[in-house]
Amino acid sequence: MTAAASAALTTEQIGLLARAVSRAPSVHNSQPWQLRIRGTEVDLTARHGVELRRQDPFGRDRLLSCGAALTDLELAVRVLGRDCHVEYRDEEDVVATVTIGRPRPASARDFALYRAIARRRSHRRAFFHSRVPDGVRTAVVAAGETAGVHVVELGRPDKLAELLGFATRVLRDDRGYQRELELWTAHSHGWNAVGDGVPEDALSPEALPVAGLVRRDTPVPDDVVLAGRLAAENLLIVCTDTDTRADHLAAGAALQRVWLTATVKALVGSVITQPLHLTGFRARLASELALPGVPQAIFRYGYPAVPAAPAPRLPLGELFPDGPAGELR
Repeated sequence: MTAAASAALTTEQIGLLARAVSRAPSVHNSQPWQLRIRGTEVDLTARHGVELRRQDPFGRDRLLSCGAALTDLELAVRVLGRDCHVEYRDEEDVVATVTIGRPRPASARDFALYRAIARRRSHRRAFFHSRVPDGVRTAVVAAGETAGVHVVELGRPDKLAELLGFATRVLRDDRGYQRELELWTAHSHGWNAVGDGVPEDALSPEALPVAGLVRRDTPVPDDVVLAGRLAAENLLIVCTDTDTRADHLAAGAALQRVWLTATVKALVGSVITQPLHLTGFRARLASELALPGVPQAIFRYGYPAVPAAPAPRLPLGELFPDGPAGELR
């Protein structure tokens, strides 16, 4: 290994990695990750005290979130001009380790996706009324395809409408779920807000699929109306061959590649996972839609009708449980 390949990261390089990870999407904007720097190895670790017992009782969305952060971390390493290897870990605290390798020029695609990290938004509003061109849709879908992960375009809106309508009614009446969502609703505003949680002004008063997060007053359209709305949207379902911890991380990483590719194409999107935690929902969804695996997330995307502000972020210093790594801003 060359000296350049074995050199420790500088403070500026660590800051670049931290900023990329901090901008990843996460369930309820909980940002459930931290970083541990060990020379040329970077551990993505679980942030303690982040639990969503009703929304995410088995931690699946937490791992999807960490998978998205891994995609950002890998892209940041590549734009530094270094190769890297990602290893999923089975330890309780360490989610994955990224080993930084030899110098390697970043590709134009790496740069494009990296630049999209700061522009990516969760858009829980109606989209502009124009269809996404076929070529763009193909590129977005292809970005998430990898071994064991499949990205499927919606084919039966009537079946999905029936299932989502049922899930909306259940979640709307679930007091525990609603209390937890309220706790994770951030009453902060603006482009420079600091913290975690979903901004109040980012939530939509409309019905599914626009609403995304179901609240007590979320309207419930009948199945026919909802099917029509689903048919007018661009919807993807991210599936995996099996349903292990590694699958959840891989699905999150694929979802972020899809989302960043959409961002490069001037699109915005949002993720729906809440219904997938209801007992039997994923099995029925896989059966009714003849999916090629286990559904992990639903992604809706399109052209924005109105701009969306970024969600608040924790200070970069909180990414480092073992102490600050230089003066990160």
